[in-house]
Amino acid sequence: MNETDIINENNKRLRSNNEENVDNDDNDIGSSSNTMTTTTTTTTTSEQITKETNTIDIPNEKPIHKKYIQADGTILSKIEYRKKINNEKKKRKIEGAEKKRELQKQEKLKKNDENGGNISREHLAETSYYFDGELRMVVPYYFQFNVNVKERWCGKTLIDLFTEEFSTITRHIYMQKIKRGWIQLNHKIVPHTTIVKLNDVVSHRVHRHEPPVYNNTPIKIVELNDDVVVVDKPSSMPIHPCGRFRHNTLIFILAKEHNLCHLYGFHRLDRLTSGLLMLARTPLAAKHKATELQQGSVQKTYLALVKGKFPVNPDPSSDGFVIIDQPIVVQPMRLGMNYVGENGKPSVTHIKLLNYNQEKDTSVVLCQPKTGRTHQIRIHLKFIGHPIANDPLYNDIYRVKQKHLTSDGTCDLYDEEEDSSSMFGSSNKNNNNSNTTTTTTTTTSSTSDDNFVDDESIPIECLDCKIDWKDPTKINYGIYLHALAYESDKWQYKTEFPKWAIENNPDQPIVFNFSKVPMSTSTTKDNNNNNNDNENKIEN
Repeated sequence: MNETDIINENNKRLRSNNEENVDNDDNDIGSSSNTMTTTTTTTTTSEQITKETNTIDIPNEKPIHKKYIQADGTILSKIEYRKKINNEKKKRKIEGAEKKRELQKQEKLKKNDENGGNISREHLAETSYYFDGELRMVVPYYFQFNVNVKERWCGKTLIDLFTEEFSTITRHIYMQKIKRGWIQLNHKIVPHTTIVKLNDVVSHRVHRHEPPVYNNTPIKIVELNDDVVVVDKPSSMPIHPCGRFRHNTLIFILAKEHNLCHLYGFHRLDRLTSGLLMLARTPLAAKHKATELQQGSVQKTYLALVKGKFPVNPDPSSDGFVIIDQPIVVQPMRLGMNYVGENGKPSVTHIKLLNYNQEKDTSVVLCQPKTGRTHQIRIHLKFIGHPIANDPLYNDIYRVKQKHLTSDGTCDLYDEEEDSSSMFGSSNKNNNNSNTTTTTTTTTSSTSDDNFVDDESIPIECLDCKIDWKDPTKINYGIYLHALAYESDKWQYKTEFPKWAIENNPDQPIVFNFSKVPMSTSTTKDNNNNNNDNENKIEN
């Protein structure tokens, strides 16, 4: 038996010995925790095993505890061993947390099924819709927000928290709300002088007003089967609740009008973009569809109306497509604008001219993004000098005209980010916005607070009731960008051409054909609440 065989045999015997000291490594390494140790590994070459002490004697070296010896014969230093144990503990902790989350998710899904899906009957009963011209309006309703206390809020009194962080409402109104229980701490009515602490829950009951959306007809269902629902999303309508939008969102309207309460998102369209949107009906379907999109096996086709006469690629093999291959720098959401830059992510868009209106100097173009960066089509069109005609962010001329609008075409009044500002009213960031109706807060002394007397016969004033929610200067109802068609080797979906694309040049009608022949087409199943007009249509 050679020396290597002896080492392997010794290691086998070591692993079979009593492991009672393996988990008690703190006692072994505690005395050396502050010692600089070289983190190199060595392989035993000559050793004598002392079973009584679970150590290995190496000539001219201190005895080594067998727990430091790995299955492959390498010896870990004490620091390496501690790191290994900590990593194993972290792994077990992560696995346990994931298992717990999965159980909670399953329980939530079960509860959702009992209540009618992700959007329950109680949610839908909060309010109702009505139509004013081309706008879908939501009847104002009372709603309670709940939010965990942020670290920067800690140590403030309840009244100071609201008046300092959300000062567009007067201190007097906040005092009324605290006295009447509209503002609570940990779901209890407390004095206005109560100090908020980390992990506390602040509740705020509000008279909630939602912005209108440009939609006065039922959402058109393009495809409905066991796996997905494909719709033609109107511009101006968010997909999910965000900021001030809740019931005036696509998933709430689908739940209300089509009884589709249990939907899962796997791709998105900007609020201002219209057209094809796919939603999954099961988590598994969402996963499969998301994988298709991530693998690049789905061809996406958009229409856009841009400024100027878009060029045509003279190369016969290009089929007229101009290829824009420019990296895009994606910035944090709050900064709004992404841009073409050397340090950006690879981004490719194929663009083709469909028709041109000389009088208006506008072109309808067909866009096929080959990558999926935020605002990719809008950025590439701006980069080559043909921005979308009414883009409030990437068309410099239009942006100057609509300078009060944010990156998504709304003034701060319609803030779309789901943060504490939208939960408790407008935050301080809106104070300098001349287009927003605000009331300046006058900070009063604690003595005035203590002497505050609430006349409950006087209703709490709602500042949002004074806002003209139909004011067209405060919201953009869409841009000339439309998701026309999605296709893969197995399926294909298409919407109708938008009105602005057809009207740009009636003498040059738009023609579009799918580039692939699907292996099979999905079978549409009628939903009990759908009209025949909303059945599946796959148009070629």
